[in-house]
Amino acid sequence: MRVRHLIIHEIEKEPDSVDAHLFLSQSLIPIDERAESLCARLNQVFEQKNDVLQGYLSPPEDALFPAYLQQLVDEGVEAAGFSAFSRDTMQALQLSLQGVTGAKGGYLVYTDYEHHDERWLGIFLVRNTEGMVFSKDDKASSLSINAVTYLNVDKLALACRIRFGRYEEGMGACVEVMKYAKSQKEISDYFVNWIGLERPASSREMTHTFLEMVQALPAPVDEESGEPLPAEVFQERALNFAVSNPSRTINLKAFEQAFYGEEPAVQDFLKENELSLEDEFRVDRSAVKQFYNYKLAHEGLFLHFTRTHLRHEQVSLDGDTIIIHSPELAEQLRDILGDLH
Repeated sequence: MRVRHLIIHEIEKEPDSVDAHLFLSQSLIPIDERAESLCARLNQVFEQKNDVLQGYLSPPEDALFPAYLQQLVDEGVEAAGFSAFSRDTMQALQLSLQGVTGAKGGYLVYTDYEHHDERWLGIFLVRNTEGMVFSKDDKASSLSINAVTYLNVDKLALACRIRFGRYEEGMGACVEVMKYAKSQKEISDYFVNWIGLERPASSREMTHTFLEMVQALPAPVDEESGEPLPAEVFQERALNFAVSNPSRTINLKAFEQAFYGEEPAVQDFLKENELSLEDEFRVDRSAVKQFYNYKLAHEGLFLHFTRTHLRHEQVSLDGDTIIIHSPELAEQLRDILGDLH
């Protein structure tokens, strides 16, 4: 990761208050090892989130944040412009927070950085938390417990990332926003509205659509044999493609090229079935695991199997009886029953 610019502001607001106050930094933070470590950790925590919202920014004439961002991009993302952009958008955030109960303040970390060969604008809302540390008293030859307040970077309150390149070139969805549970919807809505997110789509839903598409697509031809790949082989390779990208994204054009060459099999399938998928979207790895793995449980009995087991009829159903076809498991159960007798 290369950090270009970093600045931090504070918004002061109590959950039961409708007023919000700002503390705005007037200068950027020097980029040193601590600054790079902070940005790397915040980005890592964001990337570890499975389900995020991906979407577009409102037109500059429709919302303050996109307007200030467009001005920043038009003038070139330099230090002075980045600093001014952060303060202008903080003031817009203050306006959107006025009258909102339940929402809390915190520190807004604005960072312009490069990661996975892309340039990003990251905005992360973090808060302080209380903790404890051991302190050594050499004179008393003992350790004591002291309270400490520290920045909780491992638990982001709210966050978003914007791909500068995709935004400038108008190449589809360029915004990612952390997704929250329905219980937090009212509190997080102000953040989404402040950014001006339009046409949001859940990465989990898009991942499910992709996986269902893989199940329905005709198997591509194996270059070596000239024959269609067996369905399980194709699906296993597609699964590896989905989870192996270090940026945790699926690029549909790259997927289509890798498996079908110049044949527009993916685009034709989406069009024929009236399905919508972004050209590139964040993969939800937990959704991938859930799609291919099944777990059953009842009265202390547990059964874990995959789609491959079902396809090969290693697990089958006969009326109300589940049948597991596995000589190895049968032998293990035989040993257990033998020990009981």
